[in-house]
Amino acid sequence: MKKIIIMGAGGHGQVVADALIQMDGATPVAFVDENRKLHGKKVMGIPLPGGNSAISTIEHDGIVLALGNNELRKRIFTELSDAGHSFFTVIHPSAIIAPNVIVGDGCMILAGAVINTGTVINDNTIVNTNCTVEHHNVIGPHVHIAPGATLGGEVTVEEEAMIGIGATVLPRITIHNRAVLGGGATAINDIPAGITAAGVPARVKDR
Repeated sequence: MKKIIIMGAGGHGQVVADALIQMDGATPVAFVDENRKLHGKKVMGIPLPGGNSAISTIEHDGIVLALGNNELRKRIFTELSDAGHSFFTVIHPSAIIAPNVIVGDGCMILAGAVINTGTVINDNTIVNTNCTVEHHNVIGPHVHIAPGATLGGEVTVEEEAMIGIGATVLPRITIHNRAVLGGGATAINDIPAGITAAGVPARVKDR
């Protein structure tokens, strides 16, 4: 049984813990969180001994970064990778993943997600509850696809991009680096790097 540390004990972290509990062959042995009010307590019956520095004191086989903020998740992933730590990919047993899908390290694929044939999910990416990722997508590292989002075939989502709750991306669209597609939006054209687009069809928000 692999022993897994979950970084982040907030709502998303608890959803990830629930998925991990339901998996075979792995178990959450601890949360770590920078919120000092939680130190020394239990969350979902799982010990929370301290902040990130407590990782070195906990026997473990892998870490999951259950942090919704892409920039923060990327930074910590890089720091821990450089320090030699290993990451664990959590896949809820109700997720449907085609046999030839490639999933990177430290990903979180949650309840009801569907990932279809030919898709690549890169490291440290969240595919949240009830997402649909259609055939031959390329999802970059440190991406967050929020609950209920739908991506058509041959979509590209680049590094650190965010697809909001219930958003739709039409086939062969690219969501570029660090772009945000707002909740409920529909992307009918490529979304440029670093901007936020919202609405149906999605348009760049005023700054």
